[in-house]
Amino acid sequence: MANISLVDVSLRDGNQSLWGATGVTNRLAASVAPAMNRVGYRAIEMFSSTTMATAVRFGAEDPWKRIRAVRAAAPDVTLGFLTTGKRFITFGRTPDNLFELAFDLLRRNGVTRLWVIDPMHNMQDTIRTAEMAKRVGFEEVVGGLCYSISPVHTDEYYLAKIAELDASDAIDSVYFKDPAGLLTPDRVRDLVPRLRGQLTRTPFREMHTHASTGLAPVTLLEAADQGMDILHTALPPLAYGNSHSSGIRVAENLRARGHTVDVDDDAMREASAILTRHAKLHRLPVGVPAEYEEAYYRHNIPGGVMSTLERQLAEIGKKDLLQAVIEESVQVRRDLGWPIVVTPFAQYIVTQATLNILTGERYAQISDEVIDLLLGDFGPLPGDIDPGLLDRANASSRARRRGEPTPEAPSLTELRERFGRDTSDEDLLLRAVMPSTQVDAMVAKREAGPAQSLRDVLAAFEAGPKLTAFSFTTGDTRVSVTRNGAS
Repeated sequence: MANISLVDVSLRDGNQSLWGATGVTNRLAASVAPAMNRVGYRAIEMFSSTTMATAVRFGAEDPWKRIRAVRAAAPDVTLGFLTTGKRFITFGRTPDNLFELAFDLLRRNGVTRLWVIDPMHNMQDTIRTAEMAKRVGFEEVVGGLCYSISPVHTDEYYLAKIAELDASDAIDSVYFKDPAGLLTPDRVRDLVPRLRGQLTRTPFREMHTHASTGLAPVTLLEAADQGMDILHTALPPLAYGNSHSSGIRVAENLRARGHTVDVDDDAMREASAILTRHAKLHRLPVGVPAEYEEAYYRHNIPGGVMSTLERQLAEIGKKDLLQAVIEESVQVRRDLGWPIVVTPFAQYIVTQATLNILTGERYAQISDEVIDLLLGDFGPLPGDIDPGLLDRANASSRARRRGEPTPEAPSLTELRERFGRDTSDEDLLLRAVMPSTQVDAMVAKREAGPAQSLRDVLAAFEAGPKLTAFSFTTGDTRVSVTRNGAS
């Protein structure tokens, strides 16, 4: 039996899988961090570029401020970041100068662990990203092998891919990422030892699997039995459903099986209570254990993408089309040559499937991102592409424009000239990859600060004659205001 460590994914993957990436706020992250610090986690998955963008876009919140707040409140635990190595916030490729700036800023703000998962399993790109991260000072880089099911994702495919990572000094270890929860105990028992046998110098010890099919809690136990001693879990209410297994329950089950888990269960329960209180206050969904669903083995859509798809269809009044879009995504993936259903390809697939359903004609409209994918921007697709779809992509105006000269990506010096020499590096990066209106809103909210918020509350109090008193609490401070003459 082994000593097992836990990685907590509540703030990133749990938030993205169950709360549409919008439920975790800077205040919540800062308030739950002290309890998480006491748990004894191997690491906390803090952000991906997608959740950083969501913080700005939907909450006008500064993601760098969130990192610093968690770092200050949880000084004893490693903070980690997930990247594909292909994109930072934008859905197209991000220029190297911006990627290196992003990695440098993450490190400067307190993130020292990086998970790299190339969505096309281009392991040379993974190694290149790892080398960049090491160059700016990341202490630990974990290369990813992403599990999927398709005619091309065979055992031989995975054995060849994991062996490529073994040659790089920039890869400290390898992890098995299962974004759709497709792994089963039997599959782990068969495949993990064979994969480990392909490595001569690099540890293979970390397992990330979603609870989407209901099998993850048992799959994690089998992974531990097979020597995977770093397991990814979440805290209720951000566990189960499309998210991950509950760390509280996983720790109990591991001990019952004979493993040791050096975590503070009471601290996990305290952190879970803080998250649960936030969910109740903001009417956010609570993850519940999923029943086994065979359909997941057809569509492979990860939990975070499924949650976002549901929200976006509801926003346009088309929630009833969810099942049709899911079914269409299976055909889209086949036509595209079987890309793994992981960010950003999962989003490309469901977006194209949605277009097909809404227009009533398959590929009457092809998204720009799918055209770029078909034309090789992310490397060769693993399987055969539908010839008719490829013809349509090649005939598109976007494809025709590819022959035109394209301007070089602006240098950081040019970006500073554009956005102002006094702009912080953090704001500069966000402005380079996001709409200016969204970053402007974030800056305005950040600069207003708590004093402006209190002024706004007092102004609303003055404008509402029927309101006689109010109070609010932050930390150990409680402020109460009563209108003169109120009884």
